[in-house]
Amino acid sequence: MKNIVHCLLLVVFSAIPLFAQQNNSGEVPNPEGRLAWFVYTSMPEGLENPVSVMAGKDISQVLLSRLSPSNPVKVPADGIIRIVRKIENPKDPEKPTYLTLAQATIPETVRAAMVILIPAAENPNGLLFQAKVQDLAAMKGGDTMFLNMTNFKIGIELGKEKFMVIPGQGKIHNPLGTNKSVSLPIRLSYFHPERKEWDMITASTVALYSTRRELCIFNWDSGFQRVDFESITFPMIE
Repeated sequence: MKNIVHCLLLVVFSAIPLFAQQNNSGEVPNPEGRLAWFVYTSMPEGLENPVSVMAGKDISQVLLSRLSPSNPVKVPADGIIRIVRKIENPKDPEKPTYLTLAQATIPETVRAAMVILIPAAENPNGLLFQAKVQDLAAMKGGDTMFLNMTNFKIGIELGKEKFMVIPGQGKIHNPLGTNKSVSLPIRLSYFHPERKEWDMITASTVALYSTRRELCIFNWDSGFQRVDFESITFPMIE
């Protein structure tokens, strides 16, 4: 069973457009305009990685990771970003077609978005992921967002506080108050609908800081038949 400290402290990521990241060629992407980053909870079998990302008419290669966000992709005017697979056209090699594997629409009001990719059930239209868009500007320093991408109720005990996150929803929580940092006991559980009882996912102690934001994503691990979680930690930029 994973330790929640490992979950919440695993990856350092800047989600602010002014914080440039290098791509695989060593070049620093243009930080201007609206940007989106990708992260996935599980990789479907047979999916090539890096993947092809289509934004408008532009197609770029993006390396996906379960433990850290991708390099940023510039959001096109229509806000639609797709992960695609190239299909060769033997009749006209200059005009290949593209199969959409995942699609996310970034609202006009969102300038920095994280696109969370969750494997989809078998889908005749070829989609491999469902996509959840998180507006990074909605989170301030010290915030932890618990995002429930399962079909189970998730129970969270953080310090003396207890709250629940229903399926498909997220909850932002900040227990810092006026403190700049705090260490609190944490317990994560999910409600088993058949046994009508709570099953513990993990319990530990977590350190929270006003200089960073946390995103903890709950998902269903089909291999082990249990609720699992991934987490990203990303700092605030002064």
